[in-house]
Amino acid sequence: MQSGSDTRSYALLRTTSRSIRIVVVVVDTLIAIGTAIILPSAIFLPYALKFDYKNVSFPDSLLYGDTTFLNLVLENRVFFFLSWSNALIKAVPHLSAFLCLRSIATILKSANRPDSTAAKLDARLAAPTVRTSSIGLRTIRALSRATTRVHNSRRLHRIVFPMAFAITGGVVLILHLKAHYTAVNENTGPIEDMCLQQMHPWLASNFSCAILNYNCFRADELSPRPDSLSWLERGVLRRITFMHCPALVVPSVIREFSSLMGIEIWNSTLLKWGKEAAVSAPLHQNMLFIIFVFVNMTGIPAGILTPPLPELLTDLEFIHTNLTAITEDVTNPWSGVRIVYIEHSHLDIFPSVLMHLPVLSELSLINNKIETMPRDALLTAAATYYYDLSLSRNPLRELPDARTDNFHISYLSLEFTQLTDLPAWVDTVVWESVSLGGSPLCDGGDDTKVLLFACCGKGDQDWDPLGPERYPIHLMQPFRLLSS
Repeated sequence: MQSGSDTRSYALLRTTSRSIRIVVVVVDTLIAIGTAIILPSAIFLPYALKFDYKNVSFPDSLLYGDTTFLNLVLENRVFFFLSWSNALIKAVPHLSAFLCLRSIATILKSANRPDSTAAKLDARLAAPTVRTSSIGLRTIRALSRATTRVHNSRRLHRIVFPMAFAITGGVVLILHLKAHYTAVNENTGPIEDMCLQQMHPWLASNFSCAILNYNCFRADELSPRPDSLSWLERGVLRRITFMHCPALVVPSVIREFSSLMGIEIWNSTLLKWGKEAAVSAPLHQNMLFIIFVFVNMTGIPAGILTPPLPELLTDLEFIHTNLTAITEDVTNPWSGVRIVYIEHSHLDIFPSVLMHLPVLSELSLINNKIETMPRDALLTAAATYYYDLSLSRNPLRELPDARTDNFHISYLSLEFTQLTDLPAWVDTVVWESVSLGGSPLCDGGDDTKVLLFACCGKGDQDWDPLGPERYPIHLMQPFRLLSS
């Protein structure tokens, strides 16, 4: 009877141990799958649903929002590989999930195999009892001492590991509470009021703000004081907007904010942005865009003309400025720029220098004073593909010749120009649409000269599919008020 009882007890213990192992491995698998797939997908899918696949872009509210664009960029870094080292790190939970599934399969297979250990136990229990020798006694005592040491070690582990986890959790909680509730400095009141997204990093010695709208009108200043940004944590600031500054001098401390992704100047007179405050590739490796809106500026500032500019800085926008020309000195520093918008400004000569930028893919010169284009402007263009070339609302009377080999434009916008004819290359070079609404070609011109895929503004859906302007000024104005 005793033999059968021991066998059943052993089988029960073995089944229980196997079940516990399966539960533990299943939990590990779920955690790995959640980390590798579910969490990144929960972040990525809402953005994927908002993406405009026809125009290959996100809505303007997402791209130009003070917080939404930075969240778009930073959150989706969880989903995509940024480097080989980043790929290896992100592959760990996938590998963990795979190994956990393999372990579950192994455990389930072993459950179907005959149990040889139970049979051996029955044989040992059924064997006749023999006289224990002195050697056997010493062996038993040695095994007993070893078992005791193992038990002591296990008891130590049961105490040490929970204590280590508890201490770690306590330290994390203390750091979190300290970062969240402790005031960094009593002099940060004005900056704190202008901060749109406050952060709480551990061990920060300054006020941590990710998005700052510095309003000179509210601060009662002509320009930010040299020490006005000194209370900001250097590695946290991601975007800064200087607003309503009558005599803006961009402070040199801007070079200390290594995490900056964008700078905007709104409704200001740009007095100086010198080399001492220039954006730089070694100092601003995350810089993506620089935008000027309603800015009184006599030329392109040295702060964005000092090479090397940040490698990721591909978007430069000048909206409602008094720029009259773009000089040749932009060619070298802007060699990596892909988007240039100069809208609602005073350009009276087509900026041919911009056609020398090798990777430029979007050029908008909407609502300037350009009447003619150089004859070789499109023949000698360095870029071979333009997603968007916008010349709308200019008194442009004629398009120059363009090469037809290895040169393409997706969207060509010529609304409210003075064009009376289109060159033959438009029919072969333009892929998506030509917008001609408000031009003589569409308003009483010869219909035979208008292409089948041209938009003539006959209906609400027959205008420029990318909109009347590229920078959404009406979307942003409510967020840039004097009281903002």
